Amino acid sequence: MASRSESTSAVPGRGADARAAASTPARGRPRDPGADRAILAATFAQLVEVGYGALSMEAVAAAAGVAKTTVYRRWPSKRDLVVAALATETPFAPPPRDIHSRTALRLFVRQAIAMLIESGAIRILGSLLVEEQREPGLLEAFRQRILGPRRGLVEAMLRAGIERGEIRPDIEPLVVTEMIAGAVFGHHAILGMTADEAWIESLVDHVWAAIEASEGS
Repeated sequence: MASRSESTSAVPGRGADARAAASTPARGRPRDPGADRAILAATFAQLVEVGYGALSMEAVAAAAGVAKTTVYRRWPSKRDLVVAALATETPFAPPPRDIHSRTALRLFVRQAIAMLIESGAIRILGSLLVEEQREPGLLEAFRQRILGPRRGLVEAMLRAGIERGEIRPDIEPLVVTEMIAGAVFGHHAILGMTADEAWIESLVDHVWAAIEASEGS
């Protein structure tokens, strides 16, 4: 005849296993990556259309086809949502480390154009500059969470070129980055022109002439 302890542990839902299960909190439904993508895409599209100030969590939820609470559970503030959308919808893949620095430079120029101009992000940045007066810290969050890591990737690209002897060792990576970003911004936002292949190659030529290592250096 089975002992009392044996019979207790054999009954479904009782014994040590049952006690362990009871002490484990129930898990909610797993986060839906499809909802995340829809929310971030809707946020970015509305940022391009109406800017930061006019963006609302309600409008984003409606455009993404989700409940407003779904948006807030993922991003508790509009600032968090906007920074996440900018990071996701303007991806930046650093050039491969094993290619020549001039080729990497050309790829970086093309990425800067795609990320800043072709995506529409340049219009969003304008609205962030305006809203900084009403929401201090907004631009700083953008700089720390988006620009900072990407600057680091460009610096690593330039440092690799220095190590291979292709780029002057005395260059300042931040200045080189600003040369490219400033040229792209000025060409499109200030002059209202588009970047054709001739312009891209000319920009690469000018920047490369400034940073290329001389023979024997």
